Amino acid sequence: MVFNTHLALAEDYDLCQSQIDEYQNNGHILLRKVIPESEIAELRTSVLRSHEALKHEEEDFQKAFRITQNLWEINDTVRAHVLSKRYAGIAAKLLGCRDVRIYHDLTFFKEGLGKGKPTPWHQDGHYWPLDTEGCITLWVPLIDCPVDMGPMSFVSGSHLNKNAEHLPISEESDEYIRNLVEKENLSVAPAQHMNAGDATFHSCWTYHAAASNSTDRTRIAFAIAYYDADAKVPIEPPTNERRAANLARWFPGAVPGGPAATEKNPAVLFPHD
Repeated sequence: MVFNTHLALAEDYDLCQSQIDEYQNNGHILLRKVIPESEIAELRTSVLRSHEALKHEEEDFQKAFRITQNLWEINDTVRAHVLSKRYAGIAAKLLGCRDVRIYHDLTFFKEGLGKGKPTPWHQDGHYWPLDTEGCITLWVPLIDCPVDMGPMSFVSGSHLNKNAEHLPISEESDEYIRNLVEKENLSVAPAQHMNAGDATFHSCWTYHAAASNSTDRTRIAFAIAYYDADAKVPIEPPTNERRAANLARWFPGAVPGGPAATEKNPAVLFPHD
């Protein structure tokens, strides 16, 4: 019997300075073949099985997508990917920090035949309970994802402000950001076809959205949220209910003003620091 030892996940991704500059200027980037081809099928199977195991915790965001979270805690293959130095190395280089920690992982399943509704424009930062600008999410389809399946669009440069921070993902956030885009003539980077294993990286402050899934297949996507390993928990209490809930769930025992580092938030590149 041959066992997959995930050696490819330790291989550095060839990231050039122009790509780092692109991310830091725009707050998002699409990178090709981030997940090695040899790893995609096993990860897809593991994500599907883990999502089913966590079905009782599934959240449905306005029929736009279904999520489960922290699959890495129950599945060894998912864990190997979430703790991969290959992916974390990309995240750290894009952020310009020495190391990253795991915030959490998520599935993003969008139903086909139009049942998976458009994802409203929003800023993820509304939900992040951390005192850092160094926050980034890897988002990867585990099947080929044409534009009509609903990959993400981004507003370039929007990571430099927090104008929509007060709004959860909703019709209100969608209308608010659409108005900002029109009023300020902001640059929208449209969704692009993504092959299985391609990945986008975006800041938690970058405006982003996705169209409905009009294909006959469910969009199967997986995400890993990282942050600067030296980040702190804010001294001030969370400013909304979802931040408070996320602080309690993902940072158990962390104290205001202290390091955002618990057993749920391992550092990836230098795990023993």
